[in-house]
Amino acid sequence: MTLLAVLSASACAPGGKNPEPSAPSSSAADTNAAAPKVENPKNLKAITDACQLLTDQQVKDLGGVSERRPPEKSTNSYGESRCQWATDAFTAAASINTKHGGLAKIQQNAENRQNYKLTQLAGYQGARVDEQSDLCRIELAVADDQSLEVNYFKNAGGTPEMNDPCGYAEKITSEVLKNIPDA
Repeated sequence: MTLLAVLSASACAPGGKNPEPSAPSSSAADTNAAAPKVENPKNLKAITDACQLLTDQQVKDLGGVSERRPPEKSTNSYGESRCQWATDAFTAAASINTKHGGLAKIQQNAENRQNYKLTQLAGYQGARVDEQSDLCRIELAVADDQSLEVNYFKNAGGTPEMNDPCGYAEKITSEVLKNIPDA
């Protein structure tokens, strides 16, 4: 993402002209035009602490009965709030992305992601990313310029449902969505 911004800025700077036109690619402008608008946007900017995205009861209902430690706050690579919940059965993390988010960005990042598959959850579009036998990340556009990232990792035990990493990551994401106010 940063490289694209630098390349765009240098192309517009004096002396930064490209002598030959390059082949069309998934530029930010092309991607924004291709991404549909979010019909019922959420206001992720209203959440300043990602640990508010899941309540203790929701974690327990998801099968996280025995916590390994309390929720851990941190900052994600976007400089925004991230929270991680670790239980005996699973570890989940939710990250807020209001600076570089939205469906256009999720689609634009497809070429940099492994095992990228489009998905739709509760009317919001996004992607299942980096799926492996015990982990998956859901990147979900909750507004035209905001997205949510939920990472899931199966620890041990748990329910058979937890053996489907992207399915379970989507279940966690559905719970997270309940705690984000509408725009």
